[in-house]
Amino acid sequence: DEPRSFPPFQAWNKNGLQIEFACTKDASNPSVTAIEASFTSAQPTPLTGFNFQVAVPKYMKLQMSPASSSTVPPSNSGKVTQTFKVANSMHGQKPVLLRIKIDYSAGGQAVSEQGQVDNFPPGI
Repeated sequence: DEPRSFPPFQAWNKNGLQIEFACTKDASNPSVTAIEASFTSAQPTPLTGFNFQVAVPKYMKLQMSPASSSTVPPSNSGKVTQTFKVANSMHGQKPVLLRIKIDYSAGGQAVSEQGQVDNFPPGI
């Protein structure tokens, strides 16, 4: 069976940093979702030391892969990607819910942000 793809959606948008999630599901195991996160920055200087972390509720499992780079290019001139998988043991009963933590330096200033992503498309 072909994996099922979902249209990308915006998971985060703050201080010029945008994060888009593109989700795919394995047809043989609908409780598992693969997510490719794309990071772009509208800031005039690069975001260096970029680190994206995800935490999930107890009913979910998480498997992270490393990011393609630790520097997000300035002025939307390129993107960094990072893939991760989540397995939802309560698929169909409880939603996919992520807490995210983002750390980077911009123009010599250390920035640390935290938030929640709960706007996944229906069917995830």
